[in-house]
Amino acid sequence: MIRINKLITINKTFFNILFTIFSLMLIAGCGVADDGKITARDVLKQNSDADILMYKGRIYSNMTEVEWFEQKNEQYIKYNLIGEIEKQSTNSIGFNDMTATKLPVGTKVHSSREVDNDKELGILIVEFEGGYLYYMQLLEG
Repeated sequence: MIRINKLITINKTFFNILFTIFSLMLIAGCGVADDGKITARDVLKQNSDADILMYKGRIYSNMTEVEWFEQKNEQYIKYNLIGEIEKQSTNSIGFNDMTATKLPVGTKVHSSREVDNDKELGILIVEFEGGYLYYMQLLEG
């Protein structure tokens, strides 16, 4: 009888430790290791065909043909050239600044501002095939 009680105690202890470790891993996994930013992995996990790019550690998504944005895009103008696409990839590993899923290497990327305002916005304007594409910063929440 004592032997069975010891086994039960050992099993309870083992499962309590296992539960504690699992709980800590779950909490750590839900932490804010990426500063609350949406990552390329987050986006590509939901839509492997997403048209995104990364700039200054932030993910921007193509909004050019989104209905509500089409009505507003004329109020945004190119401001400063911030660089060119350096890498094209659909792999979230190594998805760094100036990496895009669809845009070819060498595509020029500009910051934007509103027509009547000099303040830069969370929208990037990309020169593409003689026209412009609009990429909006994705925010968590």
